[in-house]
Amino acid sequence: MKTINSIVVGIFLLGTTVWGHDGKTTKVMEEMIQLHESLVKETPGKLETKKLIQLLTKGSDDKKDSEIFKSAVPLAEKLGKAENQKDKLSSYSQLVEMLATTVGHHDKSNANLFYCPMVKKKWIAKGDKIVNPYSKEMRECGEKQ
Repeated sequence: MKTINSIVVGIFLLGTTVWGHDGKTTKVMEEMIQLHESLVKETPGKLETKKLIQLLTKGSDDKKDSEIFKSAVPLAEKLGKAENQKDKLSSYSQLVEMLATTVGHHDKSNANLFYCPMVKKKWIAKGDKIVNPYSKEMRECGEKQ
């Protein structure tokens, strides 16, 4: 019985270590997915970036990703201040470029990185479906990276 308890505890601790990276990056990607959805819907007014800024400021469980997250904070702040769709998309594009290398890295949000060769910009969205936020006339233009 003692051996079984040791195995169960060992698996639990190993599982905690293996999945320990998941939380912070997944939460950042979930916020990026919500921003993508708001941009596609062309939500009027300013976008809510407060939670994203807090998450980026906390950093990641990975040192390299933490540096990227902290460098992305001013871009998230800029996005939160943008008032029109053109400025929102410009700020969002810069933020995505900064975070591009962290997509899928210690992440379980089902976020993917996409690229549109027509507008030469990337976006982060959930799943595999292409929904280009940069041009409503070409929502299906792009490719998964």
